[in-house]
Amino acid sequence: MGHSSEVLDRLRQAAFDGRIDLVVTERAPGAQVLVGPPGYTTLLAEHGSVSCHREFAGVTLRFAVVDEKGVEALNGDLVHPLRPGMSTAHLLAFAEAGDDAAWCFDITDETCPVYYVHRAEPKARRADTGDWENPADAAPDFPSFDAWFDAMADAFTATQPPRWFPYLGEPGLTFT
Repeated sequence: MGHSSEVLDRLRQAAFDGRIDLVVTERAPGAQVLVGPPGYTTLLAEHGSVSCHREFAGVTLRFAVVDEKGVEALNGDLVHPLRPGMSTAHLLAFAEAGDDAAWCFDITDETCPVYYVHRAEPKARRADTGDWENPADAAPDFPSFDAWFDAMADAFTATQPPRWFPYLGEPGLTFT
């Protein structure tokens, strides 16, 4: 059993226990996964897209790992707003984090680290130099898809979630 399957089993157990709502949408047999690091492509190929919801402090929080159709929709104006002189082409959204935020891979880095991107705070680079608009944005929120998926499963299934959990989907969020 692979890493994604193990994490998904933890989420399934939490859903069975009634702690979260979980929907796993299977892919059509033989459908190829076109982009992303190995953990993400394995999850989609073996299980399909995943949507997880949890009620906490009177709010419904969620993350949703999307397939290729979802990637296309999610990357529209949320992750790639038009801004003269700036580029977000290095980011590829792969999961929803509420209505105004997404989880993105930096596809210019072979390890595909994961960044939290909110509509109000795009993580842009200067189009002419490739330098980060805000140098603090250069540090990823998670080093890999596997680390991110573990953190989401831990947060959504924990009796006492991490301090950032109630703010998922809001701007200015950090995960340290």
